[in-house]
Amino acid sequence: MAGGNYGGNSIPTQAVEGYDLVNTTTYDSYNCTKIVTSGAAATFTYQGLTLGIEAGGSMDFIVNPAGVTASDKAIFLCYPCNGCGLMSGTTGGGDPAEYYSGTSAQFRPTIIGGGGLNS
Repeated sequence: MAGGNYGGNSIPTQAVEGYDLVNTTTYDSYNCTKIVTSGAAATFTYQGLTLGIEAGGSMDFIVNPAGVTASDKAIFLCYPCNGCGLMSGTTGGGDPAEYYSGTSAQFRPTIIGGGGLNS
């Protein structure tokens, strides 16, 4: 799978050692959705809270890598997240016909009755 944001809390595309999250800024624009261990128990500190995972275990947890300040044996499963912030700005004009102007007729919604109040 290619790197990139696939929306929401995406499927991780890269395993990152906790050491790298703590000691570099390379992954600050990533999101991590799972933390795993290998042969030994692991601990990590996220936004001041120290958490542990048993040997061979995992934790589903949404992590912003910049918030990880310590890690011992934890492996973070992450994906690049450029543009993961909230949407803002204008997404369409005032004319509803404008929303579907680039869509062929077969994919446009059809409103039947109700004065256009149903779909």
